[in-house]
Amino acid sequence: MSKKFFLIILLFIFSHSFFSNDLLTKESTDINRFNFNFDDLSRSFIKENNNNTLESISEFLTNYDYFFLVLLPISGYSAGYLLNDDKLKKVATDSILSSALTGSIIITTKIFVGRERPNPENDTYSFKPFAPLTEGSTYTSFPSGHSAVSWAAYTPYAMQYNPWIFSIPFSISLSRLIEDRHWLSDVVVGSLIGYYVASYMYYR
Repeated sequence: MSKKFFLIILLFIFSHSFFSNDLLTKESTDINRFNFNFDDLSRSFIKENNNNTLESISEFLTNYDYFFLVLLPISGYSAGYLLNDDKLKKVATDSILSSALTGSIIITTKIFVGRERPNPENDTYSFKPFAPLTEGSTYTSFPSGHSAVSWAAYTPYAMQYNPWIFSIPFSISLSRLIEDRHWLSDVVVGSLIGYYVASYMYYR
């Protein structure tokens, strides 16, 4: 299962990397056009249905992302140590290792793919592989790092204690769309990478 998943992710990454504006042809891009059109449709849908409440929540999650992505998951290990709870320490360790591994995968993929973040002037076909090395965060849209790391960090806790904990990474992922920082495909792929890496660490 995990091998098939990562193969699908690799194919998705390669398809996004090599089919830039200059390379798009009718014969080679049916799947890519479907993905990109879905990105456009979802972006329009969110803009049309956004409201002050969603904006406030997403802004809160963005402003305190360090707390949600780093401090809160790591504090679980400290709590496990103080309470002498081996189960909690194990889950916290899985969370930390999953986040670190996922972060490495995401950074590497962002550099290789070089997808431009959403903005009023670009479209879903804007790619410059390796541009993140010279042009900063503009071309680091794919995949979503916040989504990936949040799912990596909280999946072990959700699997061990309560599935409702999944609402935290889900909310963080959704906030990236509301804030218009990512395309839908960025968030979906990032979330899947984080979830499956964490699942592997949890069940290993």
